[in-house]
Amino acid sequence: MDKKKVELLAPAGDFACFMAAINAGADAVYLGGMKFGARAYANNFSKEELVEALRVAHLFGRKIYLTVNTLVKEKEMQELVPYVAPLYAAGLDGVIVQDIGVLKTLRERFPRLPLHASTQMTITGVYGARLVKSLGVSRVVPARELSLDEIRDIKEQTGLEVECFIHGAMCYAYSGQCLFSSILGGRSGNRGRCAGPCRLPYTDENGKQLYPLSLKDMYTLPMIPKLIAAGIDSFKIEGRMKSPEYVAGVTAVYRKYIDRFLSNPEHDFKVDKKDETLLRGLYIRSDICHGYYEAHNGKHMITIKEPGYGGSKEEVLAKIRETYLSQKPHIGVRGTVSVFEGKPAVLTLDTGTVSVTVEGEAAGAAISRPLTEQDLSDRLSKLGDTFFGLETLEVHTDGHAFMTVKALNEMRRKACKALEDAILKQNAQWGSFETCLDERRTKADNGSFADNQLAVFVSTREQLAEVLLSDEVNLIYINADCFLQQREKMEALIKQYPKHYFLALPHILRKRSYPYLEQYQTLLESGLFTGVLVRNFEEVQWLESVDYNGQIISDYTIYAWNNASLDVCARFFDMVTLPVELNRKELLPLLGSVQTEMVVYGRLPLMYSANCVQNTLKQCIHKPNEQNAYLLTDRYKNAFPVTQSCMHCYNILYNTVPLSLHGQLEHIQKAGHKVIRLDFTLETAKQTRAVLEFYLKKSKGMDADFIWKDYTNGHYKRGVE
Repeated sequence: MDKKKVELLAPAGDFACFMAAINAGADAVYLGGMKFGARAYANNFSKEELVEALRVAHLFGRKIYLTVNTLVKEKEMQELVPYVAPLYAAGLDGVIVQDIGVLKTLRERFPRLPLHASTQMTITGVYGARLVKSLGVSRVVPARELSLDEIRDIKEQTGLEVECFIHGAMCYAYSGQCLFSSILGGRSGNRGRCAGPCRLPYTDENGKQLYPLSLKDMYTLPMIPKLIAAGIDSFKIEGRMKSPEYVAGVTAVYRKYIDRFLSNPEHDFKVDKKDETLLRGLYIRSDICHGYYEAHNGKHMITIKEPGYGGSKEEVLAKIRETYLSQKPHIGVRGTVSVFEGKPAVLTLDTGTVSVTVEGEAAGAAISRPLTEQDLSDRLSKLGDTFFGLETLEVHTDGHAFMTVKALNEMRRKACKALEDAILKQNAQWGSFETCLDERRTKADNGSFADNQLAVFVSTREQLAEVLLSDEVNLIYINADCFLQQREKMEALIKQYPKHYFLALPHILRKRSYPYLEQYQTLLESGLFTGVLVRNFEEVQWLESVDYNGQIISDYTIYAWNNASLDVCARFFDMVTLPVELNRKELLPLLGSVQTEMVVYGRLPLMYSANCVQNTLKQCIHKPNEQNAYLLTDRYKNAFPVTQSCMHCYNILYNTVPLSLHGQLEHIQKAGHKVIRLDFTLETAKQTRAVLEFYLKKSKGMDADFIWKDYTNGHYKRGVE
């Protein structure tokens, strides 16, 4: 990678933060407007402010990336194109996207607009990066949990630009795969409204109150040489909810050390203690870590104790304000003016790379006092409310000419406008982007499913044994890792009962899991399975890479909130599991464009994380597919089970009670879904049998008593904002 092209990307929650970023040396700024942004509670930018920010950024040769990184409901999709259109016309440099329907729409309507895959897309490896590249993405912001080795692979094997976080707050969960705030309080992280329940205290199994889900803030200043060597194109600072002082201070320090390293890569790279102290005092939690770049997880990354914030000394903040906030940035200009009697005045402004020349009114003869060189210098040196600063002015005059102040001011304004237009034209980014859109993907027609078919997902052999006893269940999803660990027994079981079996792949697929892919492929080619259930983009692309031709069903973790998303899904999947955050009315418009499935029972995973609660509070157990959950209890005495997938080294934190839509089952059956699914995760064999029998009766309109006293309807009635 050309080291000179490393981009420093700063956040801006409002115009003051934007100017702070420009002043402090950011190469690019990411920000959100009034819609579709993953920071709904930031001040954000009006359309007029966005257009002005684009003008200012391009004057200084910087870029702006708009955050359109939320999931979008069908009724909102009509607002998307009008929202982006004026910004596209103003030269928007890129859009950060989570929703694949938004991605499709923007690619079709604004073909020259670079699209960036948000970290909310949960791209965890080369496979997922290749898939989004085929959809037209030019840059990927991978999951923050990736190692430098995994990031290097993405860069080298896909050729995509790679943007990674280098500083600021970190989510405990894989971004885009967290429903914690959503299910608990209706504030969805997928809609930019996360309430941060992971930052709250929880009581462990020993009765001790701790903060086991609160990550320390990321700080990577000492790692700059390693980050550059990994091939990262853009260094991203977190903080669209933070102050202008934070933006300016953090940006300036990272600017200093990036430039220091690039100017002399062979020199010993050290961070001054005073600069680390400065960063620690700018809205940083009680401690810092280097993120996941060199550690898959670890107790050292968790605050454990109550996370406080380091205070900033007023003299430090005052210096930042004086240096970066109180003054406008300016572009140095050299000028030449010629004023001669009887001839039009001529003014040239030159930045060193751009030069413009304009004519003013013809100068007349002076009646009493002709214009002197000093007069002209005084009247033309102040370039008004512009971003130009006149460094030198060469004056040519005959000593007889005269022009009014109004005429001189008009010539100056005309020259400044011409110079601004010339710079903006020179700095225009469009024209260099080439779409990577792959239109060749089509999903083979593998037939239709029967309406309202009851399907079951099982996580254990005991659950499977109970489900197989029912003649009325013919579609069964089996946890792939459970099957691998007990292959002989599981295979013997399913061979006794001829049904349609689908292999359910892991929720998170990383490079560390690649050795299992060959075993999954062997299972899929064994003839035991009708198809596969995929949970992420990595698995979709992997299946294509091995030319898999069986049925593919997407789980609700591959989000399809609108019909444009379903159109994309139709290219890959035979059936789509509908999202769990939409309510009944919002789900109805999604029916018809592709076969759909809906989960009506199951303990919903609230988050998937690379960090491990068991390892943090006790010790690593190294037991694949361990079903004995660790319980975290919140301040309301609700117990959240946390399980470990030790094969792939990730945690799943489940809701305290199961989702159960038995009270809405009649409405759901009338909606026309192909499959209605029951998910069994932590249930015992007895509980599995009882739930299944209950739903079989309810699906026939029979009366039955539900086995759980406490359950939730999830978002089926309420939805999220």
